[in-house]
Formats: sequence, C-alpha cells, structure tokens
Amino acid sequence: MLASFSLAAVAQVKLPAIFGDNMVLQQQSEVPVWGKAVPGERVTVKSSWDNKQYTATVASDSTWRVRIHTPAASNSSFQLTIASGKERRVFKDVVMGEVWLCSGQSNMEMPMKGFPSQPILGGQDDIVHSTNSSIRCFTVKRNSSIIPQTDCVGNWELASPNTTPDFTATGYYFARLLQELLQIPVGIIHASWGGASIEAWMPRECFAAFPHIKLPASQADLKPAHEVPIGLFNGMLHPFVGFPIKGAIWYQGETNASRYRSYPELFKAMHREWNKVWECGDFPIYFCQIAPHREPEKAAKAFMREAQMYIAQTQPRTGIAVLTDAGDLDCVHPANKCVAGERLAYIALARDYGYQNLAYEGPIFKEAVFKEGGKAVASFDKVGLGFSTFGQPLTGFELAGEDRKFYPAEASINRYNRTIEVVSDKVEHPVAVRYAFKGYVNGTLFGSNGLPVSSFRSDKWDDVE
Repeated sequence: MLASFSLAAVAQVKLPAIFGDNMVLQQQSEVPVWGKAVPGERVTVKSSWDNKQYTATVASDSTWRVRIHTPAASNSSFQLTIASGKERRVFKDVVMGEVWLCSGQSNMEMPMKGFPSQPILGGQDDIVHSTNSSIRCFTVKRNSSIIPQTDCVGNWELASPNTTPDFTATGYYFARLLQELLQIPVGIIHASWGGASIEAWMPRECFAAFPHIKLPASQADLKPAHEVPIGLFNGMLHPFVGFPIKGAIWYQGETNASRYRSYPELFKAMHREWNKVWECGDFPIYFCQIAPHREPEKAAKAFMREAQMYIAQTQPRTGIAVLTDAGDLDCVHPANKCVAGERLAYIALARDYGYQNLAYEGPIFKEAVFKEGGKAVASFDKVGLGFSTFGQPLTGFELAGEDRKFYPAEASINRYNRTIEVVSDKVEHPVAVRYAFKGYVNGTLFGSNGLPVSSFRSDKWDDVE
C-alpha cells in the first residue's frame, strides 16, 4: 500500500475509505472530513441532514479538511456530498448513531462464520437472522507499515446473511445488543490481526516510556508483521484516526501472556495515546479477559488474566468482560463469542448509556483470611446478592502451605456472610488460596447476577507447583 493516497489524473478529490456509502457517523459530534485534491482548489462538503455547506481550500500538499456537525441518532438516512472543481462525490445511506472500534488479535478477528474446524456457537442461526440495517461494520484489511498510512482498504456493510458471516463475532454480538436496547444505528470499525501483540497497535509516541523496547527502523524490520511495535497502528488504525468514536472494545492478550508483568503499563500507554491522537474526548476501552485454554507456558495465562483484572480495577475508563466460564480446553479460539460480546455491551450500557441498574461485573476477590483448623475464608467486593454455581459443583479451588505446593481443595458458599470457605485435608495450615488459577479451567463460581468470578489468588508467588 502507498504511504499516502495519490491523485489519479482523472480524480480531483479523494477521501479515505472510512468515508463511504452506508457509513455510521457518531451522533451529536463534530466530525472531521478530510482528503486530498488539487492544491488551491475549493472543496465543499454538504450535509443533507441540515443542508449546511462547509468549505476548505486545498493546501499546497494537496490536503484539505473540514468539520461538520452531526445531529442526534435516528433511523433516518442521509447523504454527504463532496465537490471540487468539476468532480462531485455523493455518499448515500449515511446514518447517525454510535460508533465503536473493535481491535485486538485472533479472538476479535474470528468471524461469525468461524475459523476452519473452529465454529461460533450458534453462529449459523444468528447469521440467518442477522438482517438489520442499523448494524453496520467496516472491516480494515490487514496491513503493517513503518510509516503512518493515510488510507486503508475496507467498506461499510449492513448486517445481513450475506455480509454478517465475515463480521467480527465478538464485535457483532456487542453491536447487536447495543442496537437492540438503544434502538439507534450502531457502527463497528473492525481492525484486528491474529497473533498480534499489544505493542503492534501502539503509536510510536508510546515507547518513550519503554526505552528497552526496540522499534523498527525500516519496513524490512516489520517481521513478524503483526508483532513488531507500531506496525499495525500505522497500517490499520492511523488511516482513520480522528474519525469520531464512542469508545473501543479490545480482545487481545494471548501473545503477551508470557510478558504479563509489563502488560498493564503497555495498555495504559496505548489507551492514553489513542485518546490523544483521536481528539474526540476521553473514550473508554472495554476488553475481554483472555479465556481459559490449555497452554505450554506454566500458568502464564492465569497471570495474564490477573494482570487484566488489575487494569480494570486501577485504570480509569476501562472495563473487563470476565470469561472464566467460556474457555476451551483444546482451542485458543473459544466458540462462545456471544457471551464475550454481550458482556462487553453490558459495561457500555451501564457506564455510557444510562442503564445504571444493569449488572456488568461479578464479585471481585478482596482478601483471604486463614483460620484455625485449616480453613481459608475468601471475601469479595461487589458481591451484590451473593454467589451461585447455578447447579454445578464448586470446583477450581486450591490451597497451599508454607511449602508453596498447591493441592485441590473443597469450597463452599457461606450464604450468610457472602464469603467462600475453602479447606483441604492435604494442607493443615494454609497460607494461600487460589481459584481457577491455571491455563484451562471451567469456572463454576458466579455472582447471583450470572456473571463469573475471575481467576484470583491471595499469594504473590510466581513460580509454584
């Protein structure tokens, strides 16, 4: 891909691909519209919703930009007309609504049709019933670049059985629930790449705080293309930086699992710089906790899930969809993307759209007290109406003594104190308790609201048996 869009001999005005038929514009916003044209020419942009006309003179470097104002969301369809010289472009079926960015690695990239031999649970039925002109998706083609790009390959598509199979599954389920409750158009901009590191999605400016991380010096250094710092930000996000969004949803972490210690600070830097370069307010990033899966690295994913919980509890404008009950023993791409997307939507609905009574998180581990007789008592914040296993055995707990060896333990819910009591006949004097702290677990502890409790531990040991 070229580093910038070039002017074809017959074209006087060009806009990035993010502007097109069927696009969703963030409601009640000041939306920049930009592109390239012949230097010195006048560009006019006319919005049909208010019949206002905005003008700009093309700069010597061929660039131009105007800012237009969008009305409140509705189910009405509009046009946006851009003209320069003798050329006139009309974008049709433009709607106002809520726009969210969807990014990350393969679990965000996984489409509604699934991957080979890796289906989406209920995907076929949901695809068949997906026709909804108020759900729209722009999918960015993979591209890694040493230079910040000004355009990408993609187009806006309306949800239907013909298009939804290729939509991001997590993003689609997120958008579907938002649209159902808000009853306004929802647009998702999907930019992800399987196996991507968080560093690849970070702007160059982030790395001033991480001098030990080597940045690429040329395009040849972008190998592997989806892991090297700055490459995916430059190639897949920079082309539409400034296009207003309400927020972002993020599903990434598997590639960084072995480097879990640095993840919270990397995430914080990414969030900060995204907000800075987008210039559309302090928008949130809500993210999926990586789902349980058997792994070669010893407990790395458990530590990453812990790091992600730490982000959600300490960094403003973040939220986490816990997935301890939705993993897959043998597949890193769990089939149940509906719970991933909808749990992200719960957070957005509660925090951004006024659904204050909608539960969006389960109980969060607070501390453990070790009592005489070998009992550990775990207490929690945000317990609400208490705990439930919804008819399943309560499993996944372990206890360890001073020898730091963990053994399976029996756990029970104390409904009066709203605590979890844990004992093991192999640990006479426990000093540490863990729950679901392995690569793969099938989480069975939930809040009464149906949302799962995350993996947790009371100790701070990194290497134990």
